[in-house]
Amino acid sequence: MVSIGNSTLPGVQTTVDSATNAGVNVGASAQIALVGQADLANGTASADTVYEVRTPVKARDLFGSGSPLAENIVDALTEGAYPVYAAAPAAQSVTAEDLGTSQSGTLANAPVSEDPADVTFTVDGSDQTTVKTLEDPTTLTLNAGETAYNPVTGDYAHDVTPSTSSDVDYDYFDYTTAIQAVETEEAETVDFLGVLSEDSGAVQEAHDAVKRMEDNYNFAVAVAGADEYIADTSAFSNSYDSSRIQLLYPARDSDGVSIIGAYLGLRAALGINNSPIFKRLQTVKALSYTLSTTDQENLVAAKVVPVADESAGARIVEDLTCVADANSAEDNMRQVLHRLIVDYTTEIVNEVSEKFIGELHTQAARNALRSSIVARLGGLMDLNAITGYVVTVEEVDAMTASVDVGIDTIDPLRNINATVTAGAVA
Repeated sequence: MVSIGNSTLPGVQTTVDSATNAGVNVGASAQIALVGQADLANGTASADTVYEVRTPVKARDLFGSGSPLAENIVDALTEGAYPVYAAAPAAQSVTAEDLGTSQSGTLANAPVSEDPADVTFTVDGSDQTTVKTLEDPTTLTLNAGETAYNPVTGDYAHDVTPSTSSDVDYDYFDYTTAIQAVETEEAETVDFLGVLSEDSGAVQEAHDAVKRMEDNYNFAVAVAGADEYIADTSAFSNSYDSSRIQLLYPARDSDGVSIIGAYLGLRAALGINNSPIFKRLQTVKALSYTLSTTDQENLVAAKVVPVADESAGARIVEDLTCVADANSAEDNMRQVLHRLIVDYTTEIVNEVSEKFIGELHTQAARNALRSSIVARLGGLMDLNAITGYVVTVEEVDAMTASVDVGIDTIDPLRNINATVTAGAVA
């Protein structure tokens, strides 16, 4: 249950609860925002600033051609988003961080630049060749003179144990300010906030941001990768229990580039007219890892959306939020479409109700309030978004009225049982 607003000041106080209804299919497109690493040395954008991007040329001009953020914006536009709101976190440079004589370890700051050219390791006075990996660097077989690093975790491993010393120069990113810029400037606009790094701090900040936005009737869902690499899907533990976040895995293509932009581009095209279940990403042909059927089942059990790596293209398997099985308060918001329709209905009720604040508290005013809400819900009925509704407006006290809205809606078609019988043609 979520309560928005208070009775200290005049206005609408809304309680959002989960009942035996959930919905899909509202005739509106979705708006998305992306936050990720850019190449600002070769782009015109400023760090921690939100830009509205409508063309691939503009994306590359702002954020640097080939950068993760620029290419994710291009993928989002290709998949159907228009426009894309985007912000790049500022790069922080570290020089000669002392790594001692350990063969492996973790850098003091993460996430680290996704570009190996921005990361230089030195062992016993000689520069190493930097190798990027999404896995545990200590598990790799390295060639002589190589150091592997994981840009998400900051973990690294040298090919040899240093005899006297080792150090590193690198860039890292703090996503907090960029995410908060989106929250401040586009809270009323965006429906999805995508983060291009699986870094736990960045993902947590995105979730915290959409939760803060919720307090002001600005509803959105945070979307990110569940992890850069999951060695054992049966052992994966989801730290979230919330309908305000959706996690995907794998969330990178075969080149190690995030697919969050492509996925949210698809969602923007679908709006809340349709579910992404079984839809393919036209811009993603191969993923960083291929999931078995068992892996997909394990991830669904962990409330993570599996992405299937298939020859026809990456396929979205589910549409889950991160609501845990024991979370009865959000029981019917386990799919993002369910979350969106509840948000849409809440916005309708709030928008209509606000117009009556300050009116004389009469039966006629309450009747007019109910009629206005009914008219808006009738529009959803016409779209086949909901199959029924009930609206009750009653007096609470001399200066307060209550509005109770219930809706019955249609779920997405998730399974089809087909039977084919040979020789049964009449």
